[in-house]
Amino acid sequence: MLVQSSNSTLHSRLTTSRWTQVLDRLRLAELLALIVGVLSMLVHAGFVGVSDQRVRELGWGVLLVMGLIAVSRAIRFGIVVSPRRLVGSLFEANLILPLVWLAGLGILLYGGLLTEARGVVWTEIAITGFAIARVLGACRVLATRTQNSAVLLVGSFLVVITVGTLLLKLPACRAAEANGVYSGSADWNVALFTATSASCVTGLVVEPTGSYWSPTGHAVIFALFQIGGLGILTFGAFLAVLSGRNGLQFREARTLRDMLDAQSVHGSRRLLVTILLFTFCVEALGAFSLIGLWPDRPFPERVWQATFHSVSAFCNAGFSLNDDGFLDMGTRWQVWGPLTWLIILGGLGFPVIHDLWSSFRRRFHRPSVTPLFPNMGKKTRFSVHTKLVLWSTLFLLLGGAVFWFALESFEAPPGSSTSKRFADAWFQSVTFRTAGFNTVDHESMNPATKLMAIFLMFVGAAPGSTGGGVKTVVFAIMMLSIWAVFRGRDRVEIWGRCIPTSQVSRSLSMIGIGVFIVLITTGLLVVFERQPHRFLDHLYEATSAFGTVGVSANITAGLSLPSRLLICAVMFLGRVGPITLLLAMVTPSESCRYDYPEERVSLG
Repeated sequence: MLVQSSNSTLHSRLTTSRWTQVLDRLRLAELLALIVGVLSMLVHAGFVGVSDQRVRELGWGVLLVMGLIAVSRAIRFGIVVSPRRLVGSLFEANLILPLVWLAGLGILLYGGLLTEARGVVWTEIAITGFAIARVLGACRVLATRTQNSAVLLVGSFLVVITVGTLLLKLPACRAAEANGVYSGSADWNVALFTATSASCVTGLVVEPTGSYWSPTGHAVIFALFQIGGLGILTFGAFLAVLSGRNGLQFREARTLRDMLDAQSVHGSRRLLVTILLFTFCVEALGAFSLIGLWPDRPFPERVWQATFHSVSAFCNAGFSLNDDGFLDMGTRWQVWGPLTWLIILGGLGFPVIHDLWSSFRRRFHRPSVTPLFPNMGKKTRFSVHTKLVLWSTLFLLLGGAVFWFALESFEAPPGSSTSKRFADAWFQSVTFRTAGFNTVDHESMNPATKLMAIFLMFVGAAPGSTGGGVKTVVFAIMMLSIWAVFRGRDRVEIWGRCIPTSQVSRSLSMIGIGVFIVLITTGLLVVFERQPHRFLDHLYEATSAFGTVGVSANITAGLSLPSRLLICAVMFLGRVGPITLLLAMVTPSESCRYDYPEERVSLG
């Protein structure tokens, strides 16, 4: 009996190992087929001349690839199927997307609408869904295995920029000439600069977005700044929460906590749901409010324009389909109203939004007070982080608007509208905080106004937001540190709380590194461009790139190739953060458990 039991166990292990090998080989075959399908789809959609000659072969190739993936998924389903958990087995075998693809073909066939072209288009949409799901799944795997979240953050942005550059290089992304003939593919430096600017939600462009890129290129740019604003890991983790299969693994939730700056691992899950739901709701409401901004255009184009600019504003990207942006449109209520609030909400930071939303829910849904838990019904206070963000944001917005209005009024032309200057002052104060839109010509602004704008761009938005800069909380901590020195205090204190010394030191380091990067970038731009008389404009451009703002004194398009590559590097550095990049380059180690003796030095 013992020998028979041992043989049965050994046979079970061998069978399990054999099926595991089969599943691994099926996954590898699916990956290879998916790569072939994506390449065929890109050739079909992107290379116009080739696809016109080989459209039938490419179409049948895409259909064959999708069929192979569907058969492989069906075999996997037959291996892992469990009668007790049929739905779970469908998710485990990833059979949902093939079923959706077959259902779509069936609907087209039943309605008499199925043609070769429509079948190919529907199949390409399904393959795109497969590719996106595979990339997000890979990001989740990396999130569970990495020990350094900074590496994942830097790597994800590099991947998005690389993919965006390759997509924008496709001929289909270039706008056609006036006679309808395609202009060929974009230059590599233009594609790289635009992809970097969109992924880093900056908004600096070397070619006009509306006229240089085709609708396909606009869609690619749209996807890049939506992903760049929220992060590719955020989308992957959100799909995991929605599917409910495995949820978020602990190490994945820990990585997400570090990237979102959440208070706890459990809090990162709640913050994740708040981020995505709040983002999509606000962007939808913003798009609805902006539809009336282009009344002379067809309704579908108005919807696309409103959606593009709404997402661009919330992500603080600054991309516009109008070559002159919102020039001379500052008095329109859609511009000074909904558009500015989209920018502000995107720049507050998701931890602040979550704190505000939690307070709003508690105000209208307070739990009952019981003798055992007497504090359950009491109102929870805002965190120090939320208060610092709100007060510093209010101070910078109002102060920027007042100073812009005062400085620009000195040289205002006779008869200029005061209401227009008020509207422009409010909008520019908002957009200098990493948004990148414009209602005035920045090149013609007063030099003193440009210096004020450089300060606002350097400070930027709040931590955990879609904006850049050294962050409002860092600026607030610096000011509190100065105030503590004046008061003779050794600790930075605010609202009955002490800011940890490590955070004070980190804040001062971020400001110092930021100043160093901006000055070095400005010096290199002066050397590369050989226009020392435009030093202030170069400083303006360098700060705009580092703060991922996107405003320019009309010098971006004329930059030389070395300057363009330099701006790309600075935009990337400004988006991920210099401290984050340094953390990604070093190996995490335990802090020292000893201290050296103190010795005072002269500070002047």
